[in-house]
Amino acid sequence: MSFSKKKNIDDTSKLSGLRRDIAEELKKRKDDILNNSQTTRQVNPTQSGLYNTDRPDINIKYAQSPNEKVIRKGGAYITFGADKPSGTASGYGGKGATGASRIDLVVGRQSMYNPPDGSKVDNSFQADAARIYISQLTDIDANFGVDPGKTGFMKGRSGIGIKADGVRIIGREGVKIVTGRMQGTGEKNSQGGKLLPAPMIELIAGNNTERRKIPGSFFDGDDMEFDPLQGVAMGENVVRAFQDLMYLLKDVIGVVRKDKNNNRIFNIAVASAAALPAPAAGPVMAAAQAFFTVKDIQTNLELWKAALDATMLDINYLQPFGYRYIESRNVKAT
Repeated sequence: MSFSKKKNIDDTSKLSGLRRDIAEELKKRKDDILNNSQTTRQVNPTQSGLYNTDRPDINIKYAQSPNEKVIRKGGAYITFGADKPSGTASGYGGKGATGASRIDLVVGRQSMYNPPDGSKVDNSFQADAARIYISQLTDIDANFGVDPGKTGFMKGRSGIGIKADGVRIIGREGVKIVTGRMQGTGEKNSQGGKLLPAPMIELIAGNNTERRKIPGSFFDGDDMEFDPLQGVAMGENVVRAFQDLMYLLKDVIGVVRKDKNNNRIFNIAVASAAALPAPAAGPVMAAAQAFFTVKDIQTNLELWKAALDATMLDINYLQPFGYRYIESRNVKAT
């Protein structure tokens, strides 16, 4: 039997007389329950908002600019126009710039201030409940009051800003945050300018990167400061650094043990020579001294090698020019 054709389940024309009458009665009752029943009206009264029906809401009037088109439903807006972060005179749209188109998706205008009914409001990146702002030409950091961080404020570029009480980015099979040009291309920025090879990623908790003093550092006679926005640790490099540090520590421990054994042997030889008659004591003392001198030279060479390894560890892992520098140069976090 083919199921490719659509069938009307309310079609009773092919039923026999009694079955058709029963089906017609059931259909009538179904329609009455869905459309006209008193029960439905009681559960979902008019203008209650239940089950996503309309309800009276505060009437906020948006200060629409002449060049804008606004699609509105309740407190939700989609606005098409030019860059306009606040009032009509703001942004590149206020300056009359070309190539500054924007799409502004916003809900809950001025909700932070709970405006009274009939209020006339404009864009507020601070007070509006939630927003996705897309602009061809804008100062995205200044608009959203973002800390300059290491890269400074981005000015006169295309930008997308997302702001709400909570923002979640969810990828069922992964999330990538990528900076820079598309691979295999000579991509430029939106104004045709050059792109850096690896533009920075900055994770700024608290929107503040001001340098801070180290508590208690004045006891050392110096008010030391630290930078809260630092490069994140690079996992593999950190692991290798700790491995090399452990090897270095083992080498130093080995040198200390050898030196301790050399001293013990020398002390035993000296004690033995002291117990011998004078003619025999001299050669034993000389042999002990020669043994100790050779071992001492070997120990010093091993210590010199350990010091060289420590210097290389510092250069490779702890200096910005090191090939395995443990701090990321391009991803910063507080």
